[in-house]
Amino acid sequence: MEKRTKIVATIGPACESLATIKDLIREGVDVFRLNFSHKTYEEATRDVTMIHEARKALDRPVAIMADIKGPAVRLYGYAEEIALKPWTELTIESADPAGIEKLVSSKPLHVYTNLPDIDRICAIGQKVILMDGYFSGKVVRKAPKAVVVAVENEGGLRPKAHLTLPGVDYPIPFLSEKDINDISWAVEKDIDYIALSFVRCATDVEEVRRLVQRTALSQGKTTNIKLIAKIESSRGLENIDEIIRAADGIMVARGDMGVEMPIENVPIAQKQIIRKCYLAAKPVITATQMMESMMENPMPTRAEVSDVANACFDSTSAVMLSGETAIGKYPVQVVRMMRTVVETVEKEFDYIDFHHDVPPEVQNGDIPAIMSYNAVSVAYRCDANALIVLTETGHAARLLSRLRPRMPIYAFLTNERLYHQMALNWGVEPFIHSGKGTRLDAVVAEAISICKRKGLLKSGDRVVIVAGLPLAHQGTTNMIRVETIE
Repeated sequence: MEKRTKIVATIGPACESLATIKDLIREGVDVFRLNFSHKTYEEATRDVTMIHEARKALDRPVAIMADIKGPAVRLYGYAEEIALKPWTELTIESADPAGIEKLVSSKPLHVYTNLPDIDRICAIGQKVILMDGYFSGKVVRKAPKAVVVAVENEGGLRPKAHLTLPGVDYPIPFLSEKDINDISWAVEKDIDYIALSFVRCATDVEEVRRLVQRTALSQGKTTNIKLIAKIESSRGLENIDEIIRAADGIMVARGDMGVEMPIENVPIAQKQIIRKCYLAAKPVITATQMMESMMENPMPTRAEVSDVANACFDSTSAVMLSGETAIGKYPVQVVRMMRTVVETVEKEFDYIDFHHDVPPEVQNGDIPAIMSYNAVSVAYRCDANALIVLTETGHAARLLSRLRPRMPIYAFLTNERLYHQMALNWGVEPFIHSGKGTRLDAVVAEAISICKRKGLLKSGDRVVIVAGLPLAHQGTTNMIRVETIE
């Protein structure tokens, strides 16, 4: 049985060739992430074309995710690293975001930021974090539209470094003009997922969902792009329940989370978010620095292996690689190592205990939820080799996925976009079926035939089939059937 936990890999200069993309898919990549903090449309279009070609050639479901920059706050006005020593005083001045990237500071230790009114929103003593936690300091003085920060440690401040003010709610729109353009590109290219950075509340997700629909309408098309909310701040964590309801999935973005809140709280938040997501039948991605040492080294650290393993034991839907595959020296090897860790953990996972510990609200929800829980119970009791689910929207497959069954979930769909999107869901292996005929027996026979042809089932195997009658009607999961393969 292949791994159940999915792997998300960021595509970048280290893997931007058709041969390497194919190798990454063979090693276990289920979703490719395009990071629009760094990528041009020309580069992204080339990447999408290669991913489409690779997944078609390998006959594998592979999703594409566009990661939108969101309301990121950065430093500008310098092209080379600025050398900082302990207690160096750095002046940070607010500037108009329009044209800020072309600004050049004429004063040493004076930079600009796209965060407006920094003097108004900062108090003396406000903690300041730069470059994703590499530097920390405090506001010691104010000036018109500027603050002076005493930096506490030594190093080189890179251009466009992140600026973080822990506990401060930034007075900037959720979507910039660049974000809107990036979303329009994603709709045009029929991208499967859009990941939204720095989501603060459900309204942020709903704003993007409306924008996606308007953009699709203006392009004369319909779209079913799914939205992944990245949780990176205390405010996002405070509103996690409403965000999970509004989004199609969650990313635990531990990098910015670790500078926006006390770093010791990040593992606790990770566990809480993963549990909330699988109970809500929404995929959850654990991200950032999972095997970062493999950007330079052919082997990960023991701590990194434990980090990936613990995320799997917590029942994350997916684990993500960022710079490791985008710019690292060993993109294929790191995916192979991550897959090896995932598969090893999954052999030791206690699926029976997990099923017994499912909360009552999951067992006794609406009819589809009740049917999915009982389907897994039946599968355990009859020692089934697989669950086969016939689904139009993927919802029934996600309900089965959240129960983390020991046996694989073979989801049969008629929609190619949904086929690739389901690649993100834990334990789900999607397939396209012809959709011909409305008789249940005919569709089941075709599904079993596909599984046998691919070597997934053999004579004597037992399967539990989940479907809704009448077929092709959405939201009607109401049937469980047990069959022995002839």
